[in-house]
Amino acid sequence: MACKDVVVRVAGEGGEGVISVADILTRTAVNSGFDVFTFRSYPAEIRGGLAMMQVRISTSQIHSIGRGADILMAFNQEAIDGWGKPDDLTRDAVVLYDPRHATIPDNYPRRTVEVALHDTAMSATGARINKNIVALAALVKAVDLPAKAAKDLVIKKFTRKGQEVVDKTLAAFEAGSSLLADPALEPMRLEHAAVESAGNRIVISGNQALSMGALTAGVRFVAGYPITPATQVLEFMMRFLPGLGGKVVQAEDEISAIAHCLGASFGGARAMTATSGPGLCLMSELIGMASMSELPVVLCDVMRSGPGTGMPTKTEQGDLMYAMHGSAGEAPRIVIAPTSIEDCFYATIEAFNYAERFQMPVILLSDQSMAYRTKTVDIPDVQRIPPATRDTPTGEELADYHRYRDTESGVSPMSVPGTDNGMYVMSGLEHDERGKANYTPAIRAQMMAKRYRKLDTLAAELEANGNGCYEAVDGARVGVVGWGSTDGPIREGVARASADGAMFAHMHPRVLMPLATEKVERFLKPLDRIIVFEENFTGQFAQHLRANVNMGNTEVIEVNQCSGLPFTSDDVFAELGKYV
Repeated sequence: MACKDVVVRVAGEGGEGVISVADILTRTAVNSGFDVFTFRSYPAEIRGGLAMMQVRISTSQIHSIGRGADILMAFNQEAIDGWGKPDDLTRDAVVLYDPRHATIPDNYPRRTVEVALHDTAMSATGARINKNIVALAALVKAVDLPAKAAKDLVIKKFTRKGQEVVDKTLAAFEAGSSLLADPALEPMRLEHAAVESAGNRIVISGNQALSMGALTAGVRFVAGYPITPATQVLEFMMRFLPGLGGKVVQAEDEISAIAHCLGASFGGARAMTATSGPGLCLMSELIGMASMSELPVVLCDVMRSGPGTGMPTKTEQGDLMYAMHGSAGEAPRIVIAPTSIEDCFYATIEAFNYAERFQMPVILLSDQSMAYRTKTVDIPDVQRIPPATRDTPTGEELADYHRYRDTESGVSPMSVPGTDNGMYVMSGLEHDERGKANYTPAIRAQMMAKRYRKLDTLAAELEANGNGCYEAVDGARVGVVGWGSTDGPIREGVARASADGAMFAHMHPRVLMPLATEKVERFLKPLDRIIVFEENFTGQFAQHLRANVNMGNTEVIEVNQCSGLPFTSDDVFAELGKYV
């Protein structure tokens, strides 16, 4: 009987083409009309180490990496030991392994099938490097995807290397297609009832969606320093932004990168930098500078496991508190966390709009899992969120220009260099309304209140217009709360629990600072408890809620993990089961 949802995991040594296998499998499924969701885990080394990519293929819309793997293609022993643990596989899973490089442990409780990747590649092409193509063909057959669609992608990928390479690659594919006649794989074959035409959908990663959102928002200056897992954003901009008339600078370090951005912003350009946790730490002084001088800038923090160098290629949500409060003194900023790959596009546009409107730094929190995983999404609507512009001074205001005029909203008209009568002093010093340094108690209190009033203005808008997902459910006594990339597994876990008759509300705000506290309090009021899922050790968002929201009698239960891996819907479903 064909299945509607299958999870394929490919694992082996970095450099053996493990990621390429899963990537081509992904694109084959997409081109065949299926919905896909991928996740990858790779070593910090350039070559070697254990690499893994997981591909979930479904006939319906999916929102997470899925539960355990249904099929594991293991290139070596380390793949079985690291990614073939029985608890990480479904009950009916099948492990495909190369007997030349791996053995199955005694009393292994999952089905296994030998797949001679090395020997088949050598026999067909005389080169073991082609064993990844043998594995690809075997997997295409295992899940019953169209072989022609896969071969077309293989040809496209290797054509630039010459016809001889293409011929050998196709020979490896044909040899791999002759494998896996085992009836144990029959339950893994996909039902061919695709969700919709693939022509209306694309497959992109979170980093790509974020970059596309920045281009749509009108970014014209990007500076950055390469750092895993944010480097792809800088590379994307180097490739595409110059063609739109923008400038890209690879700076000597993260401090220089944000300094470049502040200079560009002062000159009137929409500016952005992308980094990860260690780089964000280095930028903290200039985040304070941007806040004090009221300069728009967007900082994309693609979070990874810390502290220090930590685990550069693993995911975590450990930078929240630093993003909200990391600077010398109190420096207001806006923090927004997209909830999905698709939302990376729209949230980035909103980040630029907030930066320009409120003239302050906006920190966009993604993470390694969302940055590198891929998903089929609708082609983004570039007109869905109209671009916002800075408040510029009128002729009357320029007659006696106060750059930092104290206004009801906290936002003051901002001139650009060269504006007649629009010159002003901009520095990191406390200042009066004209920008002149001033350390008197009255001015200090006035300007601090002015800068923080911007957050109050945005918070009032969020109360009126919404701030992401607040799904109250009549009769529910338990709420589920998360932020950022945990939305998908929480959504699927709640749906599974609801199918069993349980009722759970779900809150997943996108703007984390300022928080729409009144909306949160209305969500909490009918609930006995909330379960907060976070991918960090200390429950940073739960702390944020306790510090800023009247929790009433609602109990807060923290579910935290910092394993370097994202939550799955199984994790969420198992936790919710304790409160049914």
